[in-house]
Amino acid sequence: MSGTNMPNESETDDSVAQSSPSQSDADAEDYSRRGFMETAGAMGAAGATAGLAGCLDGFGSDDTEGTGEGDFLWWTMRGYIPEETAAIEDTADGFEDYSDEEVNLTTNVITWDQVFEQWTSSIQGQNTPNVSEMANEHAVDYGASGVVQPNTELYEDHDDWYDTPSYWGLYDDEKWGFPWFIEVRNFYANMDLLEEAGHDSIPETWEEMINSAIDVTDETDENGLVSGAAQDTGTGQILYGATVQSGGEFFDHDGDEWSVELDSPTSLFSHLWMASFQEEWDIAPGGWAGMDGTDAEQLYREGNVAMMLNGGDAANEMVSQGEDIAEVTELAPIPEGPMGTNTAFMGGSCLSAFESDYTQYDVDDELSMEFIQYMTLPDTMEGYFPEAAPNFLPVREAQEEIQPFTENNTEIPDEWIDARLDQAEDTARYGITGPQLSAPFLGDLEGEMDAYSVAISGILGADSDPQEAVVDQANHVRDTISGEVDYDLPQNDEMPELEDAPDELTDWIEGNGDTPQIWNPYD
Repeated sequence: MSGTNMPNESETDDSVAQSSPSQSDADAEDYSRRGFMETAGAMGAAGATAGLAGCLDGFGSDDTEGTGEGDFLWWTMRGYIPEETAAIEDTADGFEDYSDEEVNLTTNVITWDQVFEQWTSSIQGQNTPNVSEMANEHAVDYGASGVVQPNTELYEDHDDWYDTPSYWGLYDDEKWGFPWFIEVRNFYANMDLLEEAGHDSIPETWEEMINSAIDVTDETDENGLVSGAAQDTGTGQILYGATVQSGGEFFDHDGDEWSVELDSPTSLFSHLWMASFQEEWDIAPGGWAGMDGTDAEQLYREGNVAMMLNGGDAANEMVSQGEDIAEVTELAPIPEGPMGTNTAFMGGSCLSAFESDYTQYDVDDELSMEFIQYMTLPDTMEGYFPEAAPNFLPVREAQEEIQPFTENNTEIPDEWIDARLDQAEDTARYGITGPQLSAPFLGDLEGEMDAYSVAISGILGADSDPQEAVVDQANHVRDTISGEVDYDLPQNDEMPELEDAPDELTDWIEGNGDTPQIWNPYD
């Protein structure tokens, strides 16, 4: 799968199973490329019989209003916030007037927990939409299978892309999936609780964040810091951000081969750092090991925790529902980590055009690309970005010039929107940022590994040995990749050691100066 705030954001990101709509990432439900390929292979593209196509005609397309010439269908997963959905549908309808061709456009809203099955079935039945929202990992997967079109030429019409979106869909020298928007993980601070504990400003570094959380836990009846901790999409996304801020990655690519870094000394450090919330500093709430991002959000919104690392849906909902917690909340970029960066996990979505051999409506490829271009023009995006604030963020610099970034026409505080826009330029996405390209197996891996939260959830909830947990997770990933490529990634039988971690992590490992010492069960 892929990681869109895959909701909460887990964030929209976009691909792994989520526990609630407030975690609507384009990282949402389990997706199996192997399962699709086995089925499609057995049928064959040419062997998808007319009978099967007839049985599946309209699957996932109940609202499709085909009228004949010019019919055009697209799917979006933006069905969690009614105002956002309506704005996107109204804006998409404008394509009928924008295009020089006759277009009868239908928008179908499908939830992330249904779309993977519906993509597979509609591909088999050769009645896909002309364009669909997805994550670029899905687009790369389907592109490698010959199901979706590359959009390289359209992508290269622009040269102002943010760093991570610029290679999010890169595979086999083509761009697959046109970046639509990104979402980022956020840092929330309840200033009332921080001030009660003696802190009058929002923490700007890891050291300040952890020390403030310890003070809140000691001085108040509430908890210092929370994030998801269960085996969950949002948990893996927060962990990955911490790994990048510590100088590490989950994957790399050298020459023509992939390598797995999930069991590096830096990865071990980030797992121990996160586990320290419970095991060393006692700043997380009781029962934290079983909490997902939705549980963490509820605690924060009820005023029971001072700081939260989570997706952006909570911010929007706190304001739209007029909650008191919004009045005392500061939203800021992720505090600076050991490498001096504020990097956060990037979720989000792209738009991808299916090949005409698979679509329900036969339109020129150029028309599908024209629709993608239309939906991502700055002038067009002003039609729905305000309703999607503060979750939808630009993928390139020109889009910073639209509302609500230049003129805030929402109820969201200016400072929250500014903080999220600042964060948008400093993001990373597992499997993509290190290698700076994508691969067909990455979406499947993300779903199978619950966004790589398997090891940390075992450490926190099942007392798994941290070294063994990260090695087992990494070796499982190596096995999966070896089954998808024409070379073997050898298993690792050596345990990572903190003494081999980057020098910038030494203060955390040893507890020097004002830096809290991490939990180290091997001391």
